Parts: sequence; structure tokens; C-alpha cells
Amino acid sequence: EETPASAEDSLVLARGEALYQQICAGCHGGEGEGLKAQAPPLRRSDWVTGSSARLIRIVLHGMQGPLQVQGKRYAPPEILAEMPPLSVLEDSQLSSILNFIRREWGHDADWVNADNVEHVRQSTIGRELPWNETELLQIP
Repeated sequence: EETPASAEDSLVLARGEALYQQICAGCHGGEGEGLKAQAPPLRRSDWVTGSSARLIRIVLHGMQGPLQVQGKRYAPPEILAEMPPLSVLEDSQLSSILNFIRREWGHDADWVNADNVEHVRQSTIGRELPWNETELLQIP
């Protein structure tokens, strides 16, 4: 497991873990394993370790419909029909959650800054519907 570059990074990851456990673990599981009839796994998921532009959109606006994770199709009733948006959280809170899941469970994905979240929030302002897999896969 990679050691964060600084004490500040360590604090971001600790804050992200606490927020993850409060907000996300109820559906995605305490270890990112995904919970039956709730949500797909985050552990070893390309959605987590891939494009941060997609991942930020998912937490800002939510996601609906079937999706593929690790080559497996997840759809209701196996998962909830929709992940709710987390746009009420501050950019720094969202980036800390994303950094936690992008660095936990053996992941080593690029860092997401609060500025990255703010940029996507501004560029998607007015979006009211959750994203679906087809739309998200068009975003690099």
C-alpha cells in the first residue's frame, strides 16, 4: 500500500474514510465489497480507479440503471435502482471520499482535488437526473 505523500494527504484519507463509513458503507460495504440488494462493489472496480471525471459525476448527481463492474452486470433487484446524489457535500468532502476509495483496498488511482470536483460541479450545473452507464462511458 502506497504511503501518502504528506501528513496533509494522510488527513484527507482519514477524513475520506470516516465520511465513507458514515455515508457510503451502508450500501457499498465497509470494505467496498458491495451489498446484496443495495449497491455494486467499489473494490477492484474500474468505475473507482478509472476516470475521475466519471466518478465525480456519479457522486454529484447519482447513478441509475444497470452497470458492469468487474465484468458482471448489476441491475435491480440485485442493486437499488438508483444511487442518490451526494451534491449536498462540499467539494473537499467529496474529494476526500473519492481519494479514500481510489487509494484503499489495493487501489492506486490518481488523486482527486477539491478543485477537480468544483470544476465538474460547475460544468454540469443544472443537471437534475442521475447518470447512467451509457452516458458516463462517453466521458473520458
